[in-house]
Amino acid sequence: MCFCSQNWLHLILDKPRIIANIAAIARLTTGLQISLHICGPLIFENNDKTKWRASLDYLQHTCIHFHQNIFRCLHVLEKKPWIIEIGSLSTIWESSFQIGDCLILGPEIGHISPQIMQKLSYRKLSIPQPGPIRSLNLAQCASIVTFEAIRQIYNSHTFLP
Repeated sequence: MCFCSQNWLHLILDKPRIIANIAAIARLTTGLQISLHICGPLIFENNDKTKWRASLDYLQHTCIHFHQNIFRCLHVLEKKPWIIEIGSLSTIWESSFQIGDCLILGPEIGHISPQIMQKLSYRKLSIPQPGPIRSLNLAQCASIVTFEAIRQIYNSHTFLP
């Protein structure tokens, strides 16, 4: 069941594998009242509350949707998503996020489907990482990109808190 009063932002996780990341992101999306979409087969039991510990008791209020794969998710949402992936020449700070946008984050290991990357390469954005690391944690990336999107939306719409 979806408890979001508005679907003003959609965070899409493509084939996430680490339950602690998913739980932390579920808590984040609950606090921000945005929709969370988890795409791909889950490699763990999603009804075991101990595995969702990072979401604490907020999971019942999370606007969460499970999709068989990312293609079905995008078909349901009917929107062109922003792809957050390493290696883009454009950053999230150079984008222009709007109400209703979809933000895709790829799996902890691997990348978003090449078919999606080719079709939407012009909507690929990165989070700058000047330090000597390969990438940030999925939950960290979700926090950074959603808060940047919210900042932009708040700045362009005075009716939001």
